[in-house]
Amino acid sequence: MAFSQSIRRAQIPKPCELCETDTNIKWKCVQCNTLMCENCKKIHLKVQTSIKHDIVDVKSSEAKKEIEHTIITDNIPCQIHKRKLNCMFCRTCDYLVCPECITASHKKHDLDSTDTVCNERREKLKELESKFSEKFTLCEIEDSKVKDFKIKYNKFFDESIQKINHQEQLIKDEVSKYSQELREQLDSEKQRIEKSITEKEKHTKEVKETLLNNQTNIQDILESNQAEQVFNAYSEIRKKEIPDASFKTFSEETKDFIPTKESLKNITNLFGSLQKTKLPKGLPQVNLDVIKSYTTDLYMVHRVLIMDNKTAWISNYNTSTLRKTNINDTIKTVKDLSIKVCDMSLTDNNDVLLSLFDSSGVSLLTTKTGEIKTFLSVSPLVPCGIHVTKHNEIILGIMEEGGTSNLTDKSCRKVIIFGMDGKEKQSYEYDKHKQRLFTLPYRIASNVNNDILVIDKTSYAKGRVVVLDREGQVKWTYQGNPKVNSKGKPFYPTDFLSTSVGHVIVPDVNNHALHVLSGEGDLLICKVMTDQSIIYPFSLNIDTKGQLWMGCHSANKQKPDAKLHVVKMSF
Repeated sequence: MAFSQSIRRAQIPKPCELCETDTNIKWKCVQCNTLMCENCKKIHLKVQTSIKHDIVDVKSSEAKKEIEHTIITDNIPCQIHKRKLNCMFCRTCDYLVCPECITASHKKHDLDSTDTVCNERREKLKELESKFSEKFTLCEIEDSKVKDFKIKYNKFFDESIQKINHQEQLIKDEVSKYSQELREQLDSEKQRIEKSITEKEKHTKEVKETLLNNQTNIQDILESNQAEQVFNAYSEIRKKEIPDASFKTFSEETKDFIPTKESLKNITNLFGSLQKTKLPKGLPQVNLDVIKSYTTDLYMVHRVLIMDNKTAWISNYNTSTLRKTNINDTIKTVKDLSIKVCDMSLTDNNDVLLSLFDSSGVSLLTTKTGEIKTFLSVSPLVPCGIHVTKHNEIILGIMEEGGTSNLTDKSCRKVIIFGMDGKEKQSYEYDKHKQRLFTLPYRIASNVNNDILVIDKTSYAKGRVVVLDREGQVKWTYQGNPKVNSKGKPFYPTDFLSTSVGHVIVPDVNNHALHVLSGEGDLLICKVMTDQSIIYPFSLNIDTKGQLWMGCHSANKQKPDAKLHVVKMSF
């Protein structure tokens, strides 16, 4: 899609925001957020209410736009004592107070510093902003669904009209054909009747002529005075047989068209009818395009965690390797730890929680120092899948030590939610019918609806995606695409993630495929990625730009050259 180029225009110098005449702007008041000239700066600092304001060079101000600003709390005028500035916050009365307010009526109240309360409320506002952002994202998702549904329904409606028109034309053609057949039959019947009439007319004419001739001959003889003619005529005529003047009657039966009125009453049996059906589900287009590929010196990128667009943690449990890497035009290791990682997830302060093979503890990797220490324990069980939600909860997939995908009566396979304080909040092991929810909860994720997504490893090289609500009820499951997956190449999910709009992306390592599902579990696309040189996709992560990072398994077991691909997604 071509982008229109912006038209360059000459910029008009902005005047001082105080005198509104001088365009030589040099200074900015941090508290007032006002640009000013040299003269107005001097005047501004002489005004009583702004004498303590911070005036900075405008160039410096522009250079520091990206730096977190300092909240100024000592310049808020008191609403009661107009010439005084508020210095404290009264928690009892829930408003700011100045020294005179405190002396007058707030001496024994719960007072706190303005900075402390301001910071508290800033954090609350951040939480509210995050919630608004989440809701806005959900609204965007719903808006996208509505638009997509509108398109799909209009198409569905047009197709229904086309089916009616087709059926109408089909029946018209059949009725016309049948009508013509009836006309032809009637025409044949008419010819039969007309032939019968013609034959009877001919026979009648011949009989009449014979009778008339005989009658005339007799009258001539009778009028004659010759006795000889009488005797001769009598002898001759009496021997002649008098033609039979009686005729066979016409056939009493013929063919007539009798409209079938009953079929018109039940036209639906012939034409069809409108019946209830499910509305079409919108399935948006999904595009997955590789934009960059890197070659590592590992046999497998078992797990990948993108810190930012240039830093990532990658692991390979086979070689007990966990690496911090810098990624630019090439990939470079900056820290190498000997640790056997099962799964890992990023916390809100950019540290990493780790589940380790054959360990009952969850470890915390402090990314600034590289220190690793135990964070919580689920002994005697062991964690496998681990995920930190946007609400700062830890979700673990748990199994008994030494457990495999073969279940026994003593097997313990469940998902547990912890707070960041390490306290258990909720767990899920059985459904409402007392049936196991999981065989082996191998990977964990959450989506925009706060549902819990689990890769359930049902055998050594086979699995499914299970989605639970927070009540522990299964919302949907996904076990692969029959067009790609077969008995010989079953669906083998090794990782997954949920995007900001709720789509679920799952790599299928045995089939070199990516399965992209809607938030309701409908398959949007199942794309075999070999045409983009992606084979054995194993691990996924997503960066701040919304780009998909995909760690793969090496094609050659003897050559450590596992790939790390960056994929652009568009929906």
